[in-house]
Amino acid sequence: MKNTKYLIDTNIFVRFQSGQQYDQSCFPVHFENFIKLLEDGNAISIDKVKNELNDDFFCKEYEDIFKESITNEIATTYNLLKSKQPEYFNTYEIENPNDADPYLITYAYHHDLCIVTQDEFQSTSNRNLSIRKYNIPTICEELGAICIDNKDKKENINQYENGFGCICFTELIRKEKLWKSNNHQK
Repeated sequence: MKNTKYLIDTNIFVRFQSGQQYDQSCFPVHFENFIKLLEDGNAISIDKVKNELNDDFFCKEYEDIFKESITNEIATTYNLLKSKQPEYFNTYEIENPNDADPYLITYAYHHDLCIVTQDEFQSTSNRNLSIRKYNIPTICEELGAICIDNKDKKENINQYENGFGCICFTELIRKEKLWKSNNHQK
């Protein structure tokens, strides 16, 4: 995991499937750059995402990118995060025990990675919304991550540098373009 920077959520893989938002025939450059991130080990995911995804391309062609999400070390981190956000983690354990979200958050936190998701940030000031219904970016921000989405967290564009974070696919494209431009200038 030396080069790994990004942890990919299920909804990103789904958008790359044939006929979806980032289909290879519509966005071949983004598709190829995403595949290169996977092949170079810069982006990975977890077994829980693979279980949710269960497709014929990523799950078979790139099965080695899906890492084990529950180990003794990670379980300790999970319990730490659960103590910080008990309502969120307890809800998933009871209502959606196979959902990848809390495991993605834990894996990213444990390994200091940035989650790439299309989930949108939900303001914690919205008192009508229970914390147990929060999406990945909202919980990540509660745990100290810089979050960037295409809606409410645009002010954070270009603010994420490394470590535990949560960004949308648009920000991933932006970051990787900046990285490639900076790398070629050296």
